[in-house]
Amino acid sequence: MAPEKMKDRKARPKRSDAGRELSNTLIASKLRGYYDSIVEEGTPKHFLDLLERLDDAERNSTKK
Repeated sequence: MAPEKMKDRKARPKRSDAGRELSNTLIASKLRGYYDSIVEEGTPKHFLDLLERLDDAERNSTKK
């Protein structure tokens, strides 16, 4: 590693375990909120219709 890079690494303060835990908590909270908002949206009707037609087509093709 280049000497100037070593100096940069030494100059930066190391994050404490508490700092990392706080960051992880914030990330988890954001991800949970994003996931919950997607779940609340539900499945669009046209997508459900498409899935139903695909199921029907699959059932009809296996009967033959």
